[in-house]
Amino acid sequence: MKLNKSVSLWVLAAATIGVGGAVGIASAQTTAPAATTTAPATTAPAGHKWHGRHHGGMMLGMTLRATKQLNLSAEQQASIKSIMASARAQMKAAHAAGQAPVDMTVLGNPGDANYATALQSAKTLAANHIQQESELQGQIYNVLTAQQKAQLPTVLASMKAQAQQRRQQWEQNHAKSSAG
Repeated sequence: MKLNKSVSLWVLAAATIGVGGAVGIASAQTTAPAATTTAPATTAPAGHKWHGRHHGGMMLGMTLRATKQLNLSAEQQASIKSIMASARAQMKAAHAAGQAPVDMTVLGNPGDANYATALQSAKTLAANHIQQESELQGQIYNVLTAQQKAQLPTVLASMKAQAQQRRQQWEQNHAKSSAG
């Protein structure tokens, strides 16, 4: 039962992120000043600075962050930028077409008459978001060379280890502040 609750909460969280996450991802991927009013989000490949911008959902975000350590060529960076720009345009079009957001006031009240419908909508949006993210991840993966693809698991494992270290440090700091 606890697993179902956790899965439901994750689905709800993913649905609420929705289109905004993909738009944030695309804007975070610019590597040069665009012709529009979008500000540059990164610097040279060795020193990307995100300044709190959203990196995407779990899967896509990890892949995008990992590419920063794979020494991408300028052509590869341009390809990824193009992929993300296309995704951003598709997300904007879907949003403009009236893709309805999930009504959080209904989802927060299981007694609401529209709860089942809202929950199903949230699940559908989450599934669509995961599918879109997976497709983008595959497109980005296909930009990598065979050597970079072979290097990717090592980079991801390193990122996981660093995240675990940060989590342990946070837990230690949190335990100290709550004990004191």
